[in-house]
Amino acid sequence: MATLKGQFRRRWFYLPIMGLALTLCGPIHPLLAFTSPGTADMPEAISVEGRRVLLKDLKNPVTGSDSAFKEGAEVYIKNCVLCHGDLLDGNGLFGKSFFPRPADFLHPESILSKPQSFAYWRIMTGGLGLPKKYKPWNSAMPAWRGVLSEAEVWKVIHYIYTAARERAYAGKPVALEPSVERGSQVYVEKCALCHGTEGKGDGPAAATSSPRPRNFTKGHIKFRSTPFGKIPTDSDLFGAITHGAPGTTMPAWGHLPASDRHSLVLYLKTLSKKFAKFVKKGKTHKIVTVPEPPDFTLDSLARGKELFVQTCSACHGIRGRSDGASTKKIVSVPTDAIWPRNLTQPWTFRRGNQRKQLFLTLRTGLSLTAMPMLSHRIFKDEQVWDLVHYVQTLAPSQKPAVTPTLKVQKIDGPLPKDPDDPLWKTVDTHFYPLGGQIIQSKKSYHPITSNVVAKAVHNSEEIAFYIHWDDPTADPILKKWTTLKESPPPPLPAHLQVDEPEEETVEEPEPQEFPDSIALQFPVSNGTRPERPYFLNGDAEHPVNLWKWSSHPMEAVEMNATGIEHLSEQNASGQGLSSKAVFRYGRYSLVIKRKLTTPEQQDDVQFLPGQAVPVAFNVWNGTAGETGSQKAISSWFELVLE
Repeated sequence: MATLKGQFRRRWFYLPIMGLALTLCGPIHPLLAFTSPGTADMPEAISVEGRRVLLKDLKNPVTGSDSAFKEGAEVYIKNCVLCHGDLLDGNGLFGKSFFPRPADFLHPESILSKPQSFAYWRIMTGGLGLPKKYKPWNSAMPAWRGVLSEAEVWKVIHYIYTAARERAYAGKPVALEPSVERGSQVYVEKCALCHGTEGKGDGPAAATSSPRPRNFTKGHIKFRSTPFGKIPTDSDLFGAITHGAPGTTMPAWGHLPASDRHSLVLYLKTLSKKFAKFVKKGKTHKIVTVPEPPDFTLDSLARGKELFVQTCSACHGIRGRSDGASTKKIVSVPTDAIWPRNLTQPWTFRRGNQRKQLFLTLRTGLSLTAMPMLSHRIFKDEQVWDLVHYVQTLAPSQKPAVTPTLKVQKIDGPLPKDPDDPLWKTVDTHFYPLGGQIIQSKKSYHPITSNVVAKAVHNSEEIAFYIHWDDPTADPILKKWTTLKESPPPPLPAHLQVDEPEEETVEEPEPQEFPDSIALQFPVSNGTRPERPYFLNGDAEHPVNLWKWSSHPMEAVEMNATGIEHLSEQNASGQGLSSKAVFRYGRYSLVIKRKLTTPEQQDDVQFLPGQAVPVAFNVWNGTAGETGSQKAISSWFELVLE
């Protein structure tokens, strides 16, 4: 099969449309609902590259050439796909992390019903360019003016309109007989942007993807019905194409005609020599079968826990939060040696979190990763089911719902100071998603922390927040100041254990280069300001108050910000926070307190019962080099005191 290099055709890029974050959202919660702007909301003109551009009769100068389409697709994949998604439907990797949601370009009320000058306006000015009635302070849509050239903007607009129009208005596809030739065409159209023209996983999207797109020349995929290291069956490849990989940039292609998906299977098998050798040698696939699961019992659970500690905790950690002792030595996101799955978040499991799906993952392992298979020669089916039963107890089976309003419960007496105070177990829990800060300045494409869980109470004088977030590595300096429990190496088998343990040299802990941190963000006013600050640290006219806790020095400080890179710590007289944090098995838990009101009216947030106050969250994983604008972020939510 000849290489695809140089064979780019316009149809190649019809598949993904990365996102330009044009804010169009579907119905969610009333607080998170959003009405999309229309053509009538466009200003008469905007300033671009030092000149005034009239929008009314503005036309796209880019022609319908194959090269313009290709170049526009590459701009999209490098800058937009993480929000708007590979299928142009707003379901990118961070698509569900921000409110309002990124635009679904296939929606009837999206850009296809508007002139291309509308898209030009939205891309150039971003969310902050929206009229006030559309709450621009909530939008995660970047302003690309000054970042992308005008030529790049027109090319990406050409790509979006062309690809979205074909996808949205295409008639019923013609089912062609599956063939390698048809598969080659579909691959160029749908897959090469990520997987590369020769299937090596080196397409334009590779740099912003974690895990990286599959290198098909190696002949392996993670999710198969065959043993570890063996090539997949045709059915395995068809399933991977159809269902995609949730939580990654690989979408589900089930909307393609079955004949096209079968053609893709045929073509993918030409990219690796292993499939031809397999046929030439007359081999047949050995299929891993999944027996019917036994009943769940407490005995099975106990056996599963013991086996998990011995077999799985080295990578997944004692509590399943990816903090295993051996993992920290091998993880390297730039080389695609990614963190093992956080087992407390089963909604992120690529194959699924049902019992048979978990059994198959354990029996087959994940080829080309550090996740091995549990061999029949060592582990009986009963033991694998024991492990499945235990893993399913580590977390709820469904992703918690987002609760837009954080209810601050009123209690009598002193507020709890410690994350372990039993009172916190009686307080309502609120789940908030985080996405990478990919909007301004230095960006964070691969944040480890995907959500925070928050609770809050007040006693009419003070307010206290409990927050926890998962982080597979703790700042070593915490050993000096607070409770720090890390997952130990798994116990050695009995025949390798010795009576006298070797003496370990205890070294003085040193802080990591960048601290682990979290910040609660509020407007710096008593709530009378007519509009919210921008959710990325506000701006010069609309500053924010940050309550930032860091692992070193281990304290919480009050700060003010007038933009993502313009932060300043309040002086000593303005500091009123107290805090306590612990780290246990891949999770930080923090309590942070302050008086409801302060004399610092111009610098601090003021809390009044019954009043809604915007709140947002920022998390920095210092171990991963996150600092400054490189962090995980949330949209604005609201808190209300009882």
